[in-house]
Amino acid sequence: MSATASALSRKDRLLTRVSRNVARIHTTLFRFSDGRFGRRFRGGDVLLLTVRGRRSGRAFTTPLLHVRDGRDYIVAASNGGIDCEPQWWLNLLADPHGEVEAGEGRVRVTASEAQGEERGLLWARLVESFSGYEDYQAAVRRRIAVVRLSPVPATDAPSASR
Repeated sequence: MSATASALSRKDRLLTRVSRNVARIHTTLFRFSDGRFGRRFRGGDVLLLTVRGRRSGRAFTTPLLHVRDGRDYIVAASNGGIDCEPQWWLNLLADPHGEVEAGEGRVRVTASEAQGEERGLLWARLVESFSGYEDYQAAVRRRIAVVRLSPVPATDAPSASR
């Protein structure tokens, strides 16, 4: 079972705050430059994922490393190696609809968690793109979710950014 946010160590709470601020700056630079800045990080491709808060209903945007699988975007709910689920993933578990920005404009997506053999194959691709995921998995008690973000026609999914 993963730790709750209140049970996090002092170091992890500080890291969470710093990560949140870095994510805001990254998002601002990405959008301001139309993706010219912030599209790559630590050798991997970055997307911006916008989801609705499960309690507030507000739109929240998070930069995430990803790999492509056909038209789908594959991301890891790693939370930077902190042993609690990232908020964006908890929000998608409550409502699987979101929006991705990855250089091709904004795309509405539906999230699903990869399982079994598919998860193993996609996890290997994520680790190949960013080897730090192996360290993150070793540092946490939970199994890091591998999330498939599949584009949907605009008429089939509500917008996360309204």
